[in-house]
Amino acid sequence: MHACSITPGVADATALLLEAGVRDVRNQGVILNGVNADPHALLDLCFALLDGAQIMPYYFYMCDMIPFSEHWRVSVADAQRLQHHIMGYLPGFATPRIVCDVPYVGKRWVHQAETYETERGMSFWRKHYRTSLEAGDDQALSREYVYYDPIYTLPEAGQRWWRESHDMDAVHEAALVGAGASHAASVADLA
Repeated sequence: MHACSITPGVADATALLLEAGVRDVRNQGVILNGVNADPHALLDLCFALLDGAQIMPYYFYMCDMIPFSEHWRVSVADAQRLQHHIMGYLPGFATPRIVCDVPYVGKRWVHQAETYETERGMSFWRKHYRTSLEAGDDQALSREYVYYDPIYTLPEAGQRWWRESHDMDAVHEAALVGAGASHAASVADLA
């Protein structure tokens, strides 16, 4: 979504909803590289939503890890920088959160990664709740889940590492073991 997509027709439709008694209209968009993934474009979009159409900029999701979407995706580091850069320009109630919808975890604010290995583009996340399916799972709140940055966003050393890595199951397992060790070290440093 780009600011130019907030047309007078969008504003008219929102006005009809508000006049009909809908309390507020909120936007949940997707951060897309080349469309709205820079501070100026995202702020223009937020102002167009808020001032031009009375739509609350609520969430912006990082693009999911789905086939054929790599060119649209941004790294967690880029999303964190984007969130940082838009802070202070909009009223607090209208400052959208940029979230990562981590597989098996759900929506997490981009700054909630437990650990983040930026060279290889692997961020690690934990759940803070149990679903009914996990009621008996003692590991549900301590297990780490991996979100992978798009390879094109990585430094050359990280891109080379991915080109040379062939056993993705072993890569994933090593990443989880490494994250657990670094998380344990971080916790020990805090004690």
